[in-house]
Amino acid sequence: MKKLSFQTLLKYNWIFYLLTILAALAMRRFSRITDSDALLWILAPTTRWAGILGGIPFEYLPHMGYVNHYYRFLIAPSCAGIRFMMITFLMLIFSFIHRFSSNRAKAFWFGSSAVFSYLSTIFVNGIRIALAIYLPIPLEKAGLLTSLLNPDRLHTLIGTVVYFSALCVFYPLASCLCQYLFALLSNKCADSFSSASESESKLLIPAFWYLLAVLVIPFAGRMIRNDWDGFIPYALLISGACIIILAVSRLIRRLLSPHA
Repeated sequence: MKKLSFQTLLKYNWIFYLLTILAALAMRRFSRITDSDALLWILAPTTRWAGILGGIPFEYLPHMGYVNHYYRFLIAPSCAGIRFMMITFLMLIFSFIHRFSSNRAKAFWFGSSAVFSYLSTIFVNGIRIALAIYLPIPLEKAGLLTSLLNPDRLHTLIGTVVYFSALCVFYPLASCLCQYLFALLSNKCADSFSSASESESKLLIPAFWYLLAVLVIPFAGRMIRNDWDGFIPYALLISGACIIILAVSRLIRRLLSPHA
């Protein structure tokens, strides 16, 4: 597929980019809400899915979230996964919408990306919550929860592994779907996306969007506030987990496709 200049991308896609940024800002605002009543649209289905996966019930506490008293686990507003939904939506729009020629096709991709970001957040976040409930139990019994890997860092690690792995899966799937839709709508044979550069971007682009939201923007905020308490271990943990996931993903791709 022919590469487009930055000016061309803006000329034909600026309205979708603007709407995406506004939607991301709205999601960013939602991520700061501390009253669970305003987040039931995502907390409720996420909790039901996590409950199915974990086989445990949750009770709703107004303004606080969903709690399981036996495991002493609270699904609070901060567990809603709004940031992951924002990252997924940004990645899908900025990576693919310019590949469609008509505004109707672009609008279809925009709406489909919004729906997919919401549904995938519920699906992935439910898995993360189930792991966050059950994984610490055997680790604690085995004495693996120490000052180096305390419960807070384990919680962060689980979220990073689940969310970033999901993005690394979503991007190539979206690329294949975009390729198919492009061919279908243009009545042409789809271009090949199996070049070496595209293969590498299938790993690097999810990393860019995830690290931008999880590390770069928080880094800028801490610079403004001059608050570095706990940030360095947090950044090292997330960076290390992402590097390992990228290495494993690249190895798997090479094993499955020698020409990738």
